[in-house]
Amino acid sequence: METTYEVCPHCMREVEIPADAKSLCPSCGREILPCSTCYDHLPGFQNCNWTQENGCWRFPAAKKGGKT
Repeated sequence: METTYEVCPHCMREVEIPADAKSLCPSCGREILPCSTCYDHLPGFQNCNWTQENGCWRFPAAKKGGKT
């Protein structure tokens, strides 16, 4: 499994997380995304379009009823 380092937006600590999935911050336990990996020449790269309501192009938020 590839990992990346991110600064958690909740606790502001730099943590190591999986590079290809949503995960929980090992420091505070809140959800964290591998945002920095979007700039690593991923196929289909788009500018960041993250919003609280919709998530982003790589990790869309779950729609009501549990479907993405």
